[in-house]
Amino acid sequence: MKILIAIILSLSVFAGVGSSFAQVQPPGFTDAVNISQVSADSELPHVLVSGDGIFAIWTQSSHGKSDVFFSKSMDGGNTFASPVNLSGATNGQSSYPQFVENNNHIYVVWQSSLSGASSILVTKSLDGGTSFEKPVQISDASQLSAFPQIALSGNQVYSSWIEKSADNSTNVIFAKSDAQGNTFGAPLHVTHNIGNSGIPKLSANADQVYLTWEDNSRGDYEVFLSKSSDSGASFHVPVDISTTTGQSGTPEVVVSGNNVYAVWMDNTSGNYDIFFTKSTDGGNTFAKPIDITSLKGDSGYPQLAVWKNNIYVTWTQTMTGINYDVYFVKSTNNGDTFDTPINLSNNFGPSGWPKIASDGNIYVSWVDSSPGKFDVMITKSTDGGNTFENATNLSHSKTESYENDMATLGNVVYMVWQEGQSGNHTIVFSKSTTFVPEFGPLASIALVLSLVSIIAISYRSSLKLKIN
Repeated sequence: MKILIAIILSLSVFAGVGSSFAQVQPPGFTDAVNISQVSADSELPHVLVSGDGIFAIWTQSSHGKSDVFFSKSMDGGNTFASPVNLSGATNGQSSYPQFVENNNHIYVVWQSSLSGASSILVTKSLDGGTSFEKPVQISDASQLSAFPQIALSGNQVYSSWIEKSADNSTNVIFAKSDAQGNTFGAPLHVTHNIGNSGIPKLSANADQVYLTWEDNSRGDYEVFLSKSSDSGASFHVPVDISTTTGQSGTPEVVVSGNNVYAVWMDNTSGNYDIFFTKSTDGGNTFAKPIDITSLKGDSGYPQLAVWKNNIYVTWTQTMTGINYDVYFVKSTNNGDTFDTPINLSNNFGPSGWPKIASDGNIYVSWVDSSPGKFDVMITKSTDGGNTFENATNLSHSKTESYENDMATLGNVVYMVWQEGQSGNHTIVFSKSTTFVPEFGPLASIALVLSLVSIIAISYRSSLKLKIN
């Protein structure tokens, strides 16, 4: 796909040098601060925010091995505790961490690769991250496992991942704990394919558990969904929710009450477009998919947010062979129809890999190379996506900034990203202080990719997945 080729090329073209953290305070945001250790290479951050605090995880590499690190702030992001090594490996690679939090219970899952084997580990904290228990393996030790996901619902802790079989097929695996993560049941095969099931996405709502993934077992890639109505004890037969003649992949799913919303990229038209479908009966049936982009060039890697009856979607849009922009589209009638897409970045530099969140207001962040290097940008809409404020350059770093993640709570936006040059990245944090005045002058964007990281992880774990 044209998007992927150009993204990979952009990495080598725009590699930067210089200081490892931001120097300029953008309008409406706190000074960006380094929350990781500067003596190692820290990448792929994630942030969660709740009334219990601000929590961040990332992967940190040093001396030929990598570990999963955690830090928290209990004062609204003014200060962060010293990073804690959750994996604590003496060798090998711990990577692709994901985590969830509720009522000061924190669960972290990741893949651990050692001597050609790759397994799924989980650890938990019941005191808000002050202490963590020893990691336990929840995957089958005899199989290669990677790309975990994790979700919470009540006392249930759910995890999913993909597992590689001896015939090189990959399948979606699920495991759960009914006792706040104290013990996990035996892994359950959600799929039994002879092809490849791609990286799954996991959602939970009460006793309903939803898994989506891309799958080529029928000859082309389609998006499948399977649900459990009994807290993960069993799963329904997987259903093809894309139902198109083209290749479909990279699904994103949001569950809101009894509604299930899904978006993905699909090349039925000859270009990749973003498709949408929904279920209003808890995932038992789905509406016919609709193309919500229909633009010239490829539309790829969508992100999805839901606020009441409003559906918000953002993605990376190919403009020319060397330029990309960040687009946005909305529905105000629960996804029955969508408005005309609008260009949020609209500049001559590559712009992409957006993230989106909504708390009534809509926030979209992305990365942009128009300043001459990668910087993290963010914009906001206060009128339901009809108009957006000028984008603010959050990082203004002397090196490269990318792999951003975003969380919102109480009309405050919390951002983390990685900065620095290859082999010397740090994790940086900033939060909004006010959105008055507007974010600032529109700056440009560069496209950086989680997919390259995913492909690299795949090879290190010996899975060597084909990512479409």
